[in-house]
Amino acid sequence: MTPRAAIIACFATILGLVVAADLFARRAGSGVRPLSATLAAALRPRAGRVLILGAWLWLGWHFLAR
Repeated sequence: MTPRAAIIACFATILGLVVAADLFARRAGSGVRPLSATLAAALRPRAGRVLILGAWLWLGWHFLAR
């Protein structure tokens, strides 16, 4: 396995875990907040918006730069 394939597999695993956690949070009676509520809370302060933008730019640079 090439390093590029390993990195893509790791990112795919992380994405799968995030989707699984969101599905778990949407069950009835779950005490975990869904991803949309968590992201909305993170975007309220200016620092959160800057961090989310930085993360979005970092992901875009690493996946679309080639």
